[in-house]
Amino acid sequence: MAYTEEEKKAHISEIQKYLRTISQANGNIPTVIPTGVYDDKTAEAVRAFQKEYGLPVTGTVDRATWELLFEVYLAVQEYFAESAAITPFPDSAYSISEGEKNYTVYILQAMLNTIAEYYSNVDSVTVDGVYGKKTADAVKNMQTVTGESNSGEVDYKTWNKLARMYNFHSMQYAKKCEEEKTAAMEKTQ
Repeated sequence: MAYTEEEKKAHISEIQKYLRTISQANGNIPTVIPTGVYDDKTAEAVRAFQKEYGLPVTGTVDRATWELLFEVYLAVQEYFAESAAITPFPDSAYSISEGEKNYTVYILQAMLNTIAEYYSNVDSVTVDGVYGKKTADAVKNMQTVTGESNSGEVDYKTWNKLARMYNFHSMQYAKKCEEEKTAAMEKTQ
């Protein structure tokens, strides 16, 4: 049976999906969009993958590249799956406003402090579980960054945007720490 264009497109989409997932964990791999077309961006991502993982840099997916690509993809899937979601935000009707004191505010303040390291207009706050003026101001600034109306209240939508920003920057920081650890280990060898 002949290899159809539809099958070829499906296989290229699968390669692009694997590369895209891997790029979320490894910033040295360019992000590609699964289109089913083996374009220059896909070839560039394949070359970056091959270079990163010690394969001959050809830009084409041979058997060795395919097998390692799949292996790394599965490892990345497992890495992301290890983290269980923490859902301290009770439900979509709940909101946090100035004057409240609870454990959810502790988590909110910790997330704000992580985000504040990456955005100059979001100030860090004291992590004390009290939703005071400084916390409300940091939330307002974060809402401005994300294009929301800056009410200073944390509803479900604001919480989710904040959580996504926190997760993104936390992963970038963890990756940086891992790279520094690897570099330090290589120096001692």
